[in-house]
Amino acid sequence: MQTPEAPPEEVELPRRLRQYINLRWLAVGAILLIVLLAQTIFGIRFALRPVLGVTVGIVLYNLAFSLWARGEAGAALPAAVLVRRGRAFAYAQIIADLLALTVLLHFTGGIENPFFIFYFIHVGVGSILLPPRDAYRVTALAIGLFAALVGLEYAGWWPHVHLAGYLPDEVYRNAAYIASSLVAFVVTLSLLAAGATGIVAELRRRREEQAQVRARELELARQQLSELDRMREFFLALASHDLKTPLAVAITYLQTMLDGYTGEVGAKQRRWLERTLVRLEELIRLINDFLDVSQLDEKRIAQEIEPTNLADVALEAVNELTGRAREKGVALETVIPPDLPFVLGSPKRLQRLLLNLLDNGIKFTPAGGRVTLALTEEAENVRIEVMDTGEGIPPHYLPHIFEDYFRVRREEFIPGAGLGLSIVRRIVRAHGGKIWVESPYCPEHSGSKFTCCLAKSIAANPA
Repeated sequence: MQTPEAPPEEVELPRRLRQYINLRWLAVGAILLIVLLAQTIFGIRFALRPVLGVTVGIVLYNLAFSLWARGEAGAALPAAVLVRRGRAFAYAQIIADLLALTVLLHFTGGIENPFFIFYFIHVGVGSILLPPRDAYRVTALAIGLFAALVGLEYAGWWPHVHLAGYLPDEVYRNAAYIASSLVAFVVTLSLLAAGATGIVAELRRRREEQAQVRARELELARQQLSELDRMREFFLALASHDLKTPLAVAITYLQTMLDGYTGEVGAKQRRWLERTLVRLEELIRLINDFLDVSQLDEKRIAQEIEPTNLADVALEAVNELTGRAREKGVALETVIPPDLPFVLGSPKRLQRLLLNLLDNGIKFTPAGGRVTLALTEEAENVRIEVMDTGEGIPPHYLPHIFEDYFRVRREEFIPGAGLGLSIVRRIVRAHGGKIWVESPYCPEHSGSKFTCCLAKSIAANPA
């Protein structure tokens, strides 16, 4: 977990230093290539054996750093420890490179060698990877090493290796050349360190500001989601009690009147009362759909799953909708084998699934049509098929038929919120099953067939 003491760029420091290791392999290849070109093409002479020895040393310590990086990558450590080890890793690599570069320059001409500008590379890397104070330390170390190299050779305390065939012999003893070169080196290196650390510090500051802005936005979004969740809970309580209860009472009163318990009802009054009763029942179903959508949680359904007699659940659903199908003039048929195995499911959720599919078929099937519920045993599943002889679903609507609030546009207005099939899909997914639709499902019928498969229960069916 990231903390204020461990910003993201420092937590990523070990990964960036592993990239630095890969670049060092390229540097070894570049050294060998430069040595080859200097010796063969440009005719520059210097002690070849010490140069190759330093190159072998670079290869060995880079191999050690590579093994160290692999060990760090496999360690699960807190961010603060990663930062501390990453800085030590960075110091070890940069110091080793500066020492190797200084020795290499000594054996290839010292101040005569134009590749002393490679110090700039390591100072730039330190300015990017390390905090400003540490970057200035690296800069001071580079300046000290190069100045010591030039000064020791100038004083004769360290033997100078001349690049024969490149520059005159006494360049390293020319005080004006040495002084101007050192001043240019120190000024350039200092400006590079200051500029690079300033840019990196500004980038880090902006990143921290952006992170703070994102944190505030996330906190605001969390508060908004919390408020929406509170409103949802309030709406559920309102819908389940303050809306459903009065509607249920009104339906009961209307049914009592239609049954003649309050006196004789005329034909005209009966027609209007029946229409009112139908509209109230539609409103109850709409409220139930909204409640089902809000309460369909897979974890909650998983706790309700048990071996379930799907045949009994299917018959209950058919019995509940028989009256409605009869009123509309639609035949409601079932094909249920007597030895149908149990399934793993939630009985009340599966009943809602079947009610929605059958109600959908009745709703879109004209008078004289037929809706069929067929249950079939398969190798590992029980297949549920609900077929109707309605006008079917246009092909361009099929990919969206299970989406929330989606309704097929038809000339005739059919009430509903477009949630029935969406609820069916959620229930099937919560049971680990599959569902799909075919329309038309056979050459003889233009209607639709909804098919879903549920896993069979391993337990033996109760007697």
